[in-house]
Amino acid sequence: MFSVTSIVASLVLAGVASANPVARAACNPALAGLGISIASGSLEIGYGSSVAGAAIISQTLSATGAEYIAEASTITNGGFVLKDVNQPNQAAGLFPTWVNGVIELETLVTPQDGTQGWGFVCSTCNDPSTVAEGGVVASSCTVVNGFTGQCLQIGSAAGSAVTIANCVSGSSAQSFAVYKA
Repeated sequence: MFSVTSIVASLVLAGVASANPVARAACNPALAGLGISIASGSLEIGYGSSVAGAAIISQTLSATGAEYIAEASTITNGGFVLKDVNQPNQAAGLFPTWVNGVIELETLVTPQDGTQGWGFVCSTCNDPSTVAEGGVVASSCTVVNGFTGQCLQIGSAAGSAVTIANCVSGSSAQSFAVYKA
């Protein structure tokens, strides 16, 4: 027989799980060292230029062209920092960074600042060694900023800003597929 305390605790946990998409996820993808494209529908998360201060924007999906190289991070469990793919061999690379409400490329020699950590929590994860270029490494992913705890959100059209917002369960703008590029 269930006690009143156990029933109340179960209801509270169920409410938290339904309010937070991260709580229901099944896996954290193995992305370290991969060139990746992060997409929602026909748009992906990119940038207009490889310079410090460039805005992170929505752009037309190109699953075979990487925008980022994922590097393991100590900021968030299962998290990564994302390096601009155009500067992979430089010690001081450009990384998508949360800066006062916007996301832009910022240069840091040691990218362990909490504003640069991104946790990927997905419903499906595939072994990257078995995924061909352009294939899906993970799907139905929520990407959470390690500093704010909020979710990455794609813009509504190519060229619009990518933002972070409170996580909303079932939001198509906050659901991503990660492609090996």
